[in-house]
Amino acid sequence: MKHLLVVDDQSKDLLAAVQVAESLGFEDIHAKNSAWSAREYLEKGLSGEIPLPDAIVLDLDMGIESGFELLRLWHSTPQLAGIPIMIWSVVENHEELCQLFKVNSFVSKWQGMDAFRDSLAKLVS
Repeated sequence: MKHLLVVDDQSKDLLAAVQVAESLGFEDIHAKNSAWSAREYLEKGLSGEIPLPDAIVLDLDMGIESGFELLRLWHSTPQLAGIPIMIWSVVENHEELCQLFKVNSFVSKWQGMDAFRDSLAKLVS
């Protein structure tokens, strides 16, 4: 079973990402609308309460909260750093920061859902 964590504060983007992930064969998709709830989910995974995801899709710009905090947790926690992560953000200038954090993939929301699908498929292949 493939597990996916999708983190985005926009409901329509979460729904679109879940639909694409289902079409790619993900069976267990956890959609979180805040960095706080995603961190809580990952902490449960780290403690062994639930399985850790096989991949993470993360929006960095979430209004009051920032996906950067979750990105820092991913980067600094060896158990999480091995999980492929795709940044999916409306702000294109984050690409350099993503290279600094060594994320696996960056897709601008302006590129559309075909680019999202292609990047997610490559992330888990």
